[in-house]
Amino acid sequence: MYKNILVPLDGKNLAEVALPYAMELAKRCGSEDITLIAAIKSTKGYKRVTGYPLGERPVSQPVGKKEMNLQNYLAGVAQKLQDEGIKVQTKIVLGKPAQAIIFYAEHNPCDLIIMATRGRAGLSRWIRGSVAASVIRGSVMPVLMVKSPGTPPGA
Repeated sequence: MYKNILVPLDGKNLAEVALPYAMELAKRCGSEDITLIAAIKSTKGYKRVTGYPLGERPVSQPVGKKEMNLQNYLAGVAQKLQDEGIKVQTKIVLGKPAQAIIFYAEHNPCDLIIMATRGRAGLSRWIRGSVAASVIRGSVMPVLMVKSPGTPPGA
């Protein structure tokens, strides 16, 4: 049913509430893979890659402290899932979080996106935006939203 599950994380414990749901679905559905993805708006390093139809293209290369911390965080979370017998891969993508998640899901094997929502509403959501809401609106993949602890009812 769901062979490839995508779980966006942002390096904070709040986003990890989606992990037990991803693990359970992966086990019950016989999923082949869970991909833990984190988006970063900018990077301090990049490399040029050739072989694209339009010539060279810059590709992000995590080299800064923030990128390395995020890579280490994803590796630690991945290890916990692998200890449970689940095949996991990690990916850091460059761009605004919602757009990067949607783009990755559309261009890689993905049957389901499972992510946490902070439950922002009203003015706070309008000012800060909502990655979860943007992913739901922009994705062609099914999205399972998990409410974070402390989220007000009806949010």
